[in-house]
Amino acid sequence: MPRENILIVDDEPVILNVASEILQKADYRITTAGDGLEGYHKVKEGLFDLIITDIKMPKMNGMDLIQKIRQEISTDMPIIIMTGHGTIDIAIESLKHGTHDFIMKPFTSHDLRESVEDAIRKSNLIKENIKLKALLPIFEVNKRLLSELNIERLMQSIAAEAARYTGAERVSLMLMDRQDGCLTLKASRGMEIYPDKPIKIKPGEGISGWVAEKMEPLLLNESIKGPLKDMMIKNEIKSALCMPIIVKGEMLGVLNLSNVNNARIFTHSDMETISVLCGQAGIAIENARLYEKIENSYIGIIETLANAIEARDPRIAGHAMRMADYSCSIAAEMGISEGEIELINKAALLHDIGKIGIPDRILLKPESLTDEEDVIMKRHPEIGVKILDRIDGFKEIKRLIIHHHEFYNGEGYPSGLKGEEIPVGSRIIAVADAFEAMTATTRPYRESVKPIDAVNEIKRMSGIQFDPQVMDALVKVLRAKGAI
Repeated sequence: MPRENILIVDDEPVILNVASEILQKADYRITTAGDGLEGYHKVKEGLFDLIITDIKMPKMNGMDLIQKIRQEISTDMPIIIMTGHGTIDIAIESLKHGTHDFIMKPFTSHDLRESVEDAIRKSNLIKENIKLKALLPIFEVNKRLLSELNIERLMQSIAAEAARYTGAERVSLMLMDRQDGCLTLKASRGMEIYPDKPIKIKPGEGISGWVAEKMEPLLLNESIKGPLKDMMIKNEIKSALCMPIIVKGEMLGVLNLSNVNNARIFTHSDMETISVLCGQAGIAIENARLYEKIENSYIGIIETLANAIEARDPRIAGHAMRMADYSCSIAAEMGISEGEIELINKAALLHDIGKIGIPDRILLKPESLTDEEDVIMKRHPEIGVKILDRIDGFKEIKRLIIHHHEFYNGEGYPSGLKGEEIPVGSRIIAVADAFEAMTATTRPYRESVKPIDAVNEIKRMSGIQFDPQVMDALVKVLRAKGAI
């Protein structure tokens, strides 16, 4: 099995041939260059594990080649100097500039192989050290990624961490769509996304498509040739790093990093770091997908139960869905985060799930309830929480449900919470529930009312039963909808 890739740079054909033959017999893969400038371009075009270079060469000497590699390409790529007696002082000086070793001409097969093996061994230790350094902070990142179960927020977190660790100007994360087999853009940094124009790439198409098809990473720079070069020019990319996200042999997606204005090019160290990040990201993505699948399954079951409640009482058909819509609109008007709005939506849909445990003689009673019946009816938030107790991940939803009948002045139930003690989601659901019930639900003992009359009633109870800020947000929502 071929070993490391080695580039030999020397203007003497005999030296190139001899060195190549010695190292090829040791199973190394050899590329040669006849001068420093040619060597520089080949380093930019390919991935090498070791460079062996002469010092005195036309067009670009060895010291200039080393300097350009260190400044523009890699600070840790192992380099060995080949030198004659007249340049021994320069060779020793080169060690100060990051070369690993030097060998004297003429050299024996043993000397060359020993020097190469030592340089590669040291290089591998450096790579392992780099990988370990990359792993330490990424282990902390891993905790954050694995704790994020919302797939959209997870995508943004992965893109943000990739940018933070590499300084990439542009980052895009594409996931493989299991239905059409295409890569679909899910998150980005430093570039615009148009939600109405989804970006899809087939395996084999473009840079990301190549990575997805080959399931191999790509490290690209301006000196590459062929179709990928044209793509880099088209997108004004100076350097790019594309890493596949693979879990258990399955291609999940591709993480793309690129620099446009930044002169810095991506290195092997960056590749190691992003490789580790993508490994952790893949696990986190699978976890989030599994959680989403389980959660959707639970939500489906619970919504079926909620629909069963409405089926028991046709007078409230569609109440939960309409009330959830009002709740989300109010929350958005109040500037509440998307994650919290998502919880409020679920809690609103399930807020009356506990009525499953209320007897029909009370739930469907056409007249006003007696005091005893009212006590039983008021147990439905607690019954709802017990129904949801066995479902992991519903802690916040349960908190919103159990407190949606609390009063702002502390005289509600079941806990008698007051003001800010009541979760804001519960305060929102309380207002939305009251408004929807008054405007859309007709009872034998009460007709539905016009939106403006419902608003006036909520205003009357503002500060008593309802949060004044939530009431104000409801008014703004209704005005925006043209309802009042």
